[in-house]
Amino acid sequence: MKIIFLDFDGVLNSFQYDCQRNSEQGNIDETRLPLLKQIIDETQAKIVLSTSWRKHWDKNEKLRDTIGREIDSLFLKFQLEIFDKTPILPSNDRAEEIQMWLDQHQTVVRFVILDDIRFGWGDLQEYLVNTNPRIGRGLENRHTQKAIHLLNDKDEP
Repeated sequence: MKIIFLDFDGVLNSFQYDCQRNSEQGNIDETRLPLLKQIIDETQAKIVLSTSWRKHWDKNEKLRDTIGREIDSLFLKFQLEIFDKTPILPSNDRAEEIQMWLDQHQTVVRFVILDDIRFGWGDLQEYLVNTNPRIGRGLENRHTQKAIHLLNDKDEP
């Protein structure tokens, strides 16, 4: 199984988007979702939420709040489906949360982390596709290509 650990803020939105969006547009820049879809189409990877937004979403539909249902609806518009989410630890250490999820899912053969946080990844750093929401729109074509390369071209572990 291939996994995309997905952050939202700084990946699916940016400062540029925040400055340009109108009152009818949500917090997610929909122009970023086709790029995410491209990664999935070319790798057959599954989405695992590592974003702080994951508190709104649950595998059990009945436990999703309004924001979680809105995320599902928006993703469905682009034929995207969320597979799971990382645990929420008291430390809020994203690398630790991702590692815990990986430790519990031994069938993962490849993964990438789409995030705008640059530091603190430790052993996971080589799997990071780092976006920059200050100088761009978050997820861009070059990030998409890097993610596809990491998910498809690295040797099996």
